Amino acid sequence: MWRLFSHRHRPPALGPLPLERLAKTDRPPPAYGIATLAPLPEEHSALTCAIRASIDCMDGMRDGDVNPLPAAIPDDPAARAAHLKAACYYLDASLAGCARIPAAAWLGEPLPGQEYAIVMLFEHTRPPRPDEPGGDWLAGSEMHRAAVRVNEVAVVIAEYLRLLGYPARAHTRSATDLDLARLVVAAGLGEAEPGSGQVNAAFLGREFGAAVVSTALELAPDPWLARGASRSRGGLAGWLGWGGCRPGFARPPYARQEFHRGLWPMEKVRHRQEPTTAIDDGNVPRLPKRHDMFFRAELGDLGPKAQREALNERMLAKSPFGHALLPVLGGRLPMQSGETAAEQAAGYEDPERNSKAVKALLYYLGADMVGICEIPEYAWYSHQLDGSEIQPYHRYAIVTLIDQGYETMEGASGDDWISGAQSMRAYLRAQLIGNISAAFLRSQGFSSRVHSVIEQDVLHIPLLMLAGLGELSRIGELVLNPFVGPRFKSGVITTDLPLAPDQPVDFGLQDFCAHCRKCARECPCEAIPFGDKILFNGYEIWKPDVEKCARYRITNSAGSMCGRCMKTCPWNLEGVLAERPFLWAAMHLPFTRPWLARFDDWLGRGRINPVKKWWWDLEIDADGRYVPARRTNERQLEFRPRTDPAKQKLACYPADMAPPPTAGPTPPDRKAGLRRYRAAPRPPAH
Repeated sequence: MWRLFSHRHRPPALGPLPLERLAKTDRPPPAYGIATLAPLPEEHSALTCAIRASIDCMDGMRDGDVNPLPAAIPDDPAARAAHLKAACYYLDASLAGCARIPAAAWLGEPLPGQEYAIVMLFEHTRPPRPDEPGGDWLAGSEMHRAAVRVNEVAVVIAEYLRLLGYPARAHTRSATDLDLARLVVAAGLGEAEPGSGQVNAAFLGREFGAAVVSTALELAPDPWLARGASRSRGGLAGWLGWGGCRPGFARPPYARQEFHRGLWPMEKVRHRQEPTTAIDDGNVPRLPKRHDMFFRAELGDLGPKAQREALNERMLAKSPFGHALLPVLGGRLPMQSGETAAEQAAGYEDPERNSKAVKALLYYLGADMVGICEIPEYAWYSHQLDGSEIQPYHRYAIVTLIDQGYETMEGASGDDWISGAQSMRAYLRAQLIGNISAAFLRSQGFSSRVHSVIEQDVLHIPLLMLAGLGELSRIGELVLNPFVGPRFKSGVITTDLPLAPDQPVDFGLQDFCAHCRKCARECPCEAIPFGDKILFNGYEIWKPDVEKCARYRITNSAGSMCGRCMKTCPWNLEGVLAERPFLWAAMHLPFTRPWLARFDDWLGRGRINPVKKWWWDLEIDADGRYVPARRTNERQLEFRPRTDPAKQKLACYPADMAPPPTAGPTPPDRKAGLRRYRAAPRPPAH
């Protein structure tokens, strides 16, 4: 997964592949001789049936209501096109381009006013091998996999444009009003091969998923590819990844390794029997969902302003791109659970084999990292919001980690207008691949359920540690991974499929965080402790003030939510080869850790990189129109003086201060919380 060259100076609208290096032409290709893209094949396996269900669900979202008040966005069609292409790449499209829709591309009557198109492609992986773990599950599903991933991009972009006030409709291989092949050519992403008319996409060949969003928003079209340009691979520079593009030697993903191993070398990280955070299993209380600060905000515990922001989802909806992700998340909620086949399929007796196959499936669908653990009783919530008791119902957890994306994080402050969308993008991906995987397991006769940000019965943090995906950090209630740091969101599938658990990891983070206080220094609401760990609800933890954190994130008036701690953490790595010596030193040479934390500051890491800002700073006004934000958090490193831990005002609310499961508005007792934090026992020295 490591790259040779940084993409720090590569504009996001160029995407991961060096499309800009291919020859272009102003002469349009012939309007004839372009073969239509083949429709999706019939579902022939349990996995393709599971994928098709998600495709059909999203096809039901391809159109919708349009905001009657057009947003105040740039008038320049080129700026609009660059913005939308960057948005497609942010959602992990392999290629994206814009075109004016040719009249011949409509399969029936043109949609009124929708003259422009954003075209997006998603690459295939290598074909799964039948002899590799999970290969029999994955066989023959490449087209469906690419289709579901590109469909997700299309429905989000279409919803985004409608929120901005412009009619837009998504078109996919399974539901389209357009000839997708013609649009691929018109947007400069591919060309028709002489004779056969088959579309050959740049860098991807003939095997790719395709989708189009038609819209009334005027966009600058991209130039057509010159004859033969689609067969170029970018030369030596493209193969090496010069200029920050994804190197040719890394295409396609998993070309050189089995799917179940993933793209990051987690197997090389030191493992141990217990997490590096001490957990007193017998004394960790189970908590009702009602105790979560975001639910408390909805119920009025944090005051009327926080309640207004939380109840109408304004904390995300106030920014249009984050808002565009919400209907897709909500629309797929019913797929998180379902009926289990009456009989269990044969061949699932070996837990080790099952674990490898499950990991292969999730990596194949798009997970960045996967771990497995048994679920301790304390990792289940105790009660639903309606007061009903939750009885643990599965033994194992399959935990997926989704990178929020270094590139966009580079252009952000962490608490500006893209922050909420960064979280929701990762949650969206975790839900998609979780829904497909859980549906597949249920079809094999094993009860399985997805736990996403909008509906979950388990606590993700202990499961992330137990599944070997990271250690608990100074940020507090946040697990940090050795390769992407804190820059991720998680999803969980619980199941009764027999599995072999992974072991927790130890890469020296407890010692590193003891020396580095950068997150505490840069936290805008000073919710992260400068001092030592405390014992809290059975955990040895650097305990953040979750009330302060939640209030700031929910009511942030110059941005959408907050991820400032993720942005400024030294473990927030790009993934270039030059970082590996420093990563190795941080993991294996304890005496370097204080120096590495200071060196991170000296390099200026954590500053905003203006090259990477692709989003528009828009907020919703009282009438429902998106307008330029009045204020935007554009923080560089602030280097605030270290606060004396004895003078830092932090509160904590242990389990005995939790509201009853169905309590009405119950404001937290801030003074009591401050006292409880000061009086909290300190763990013994290790």
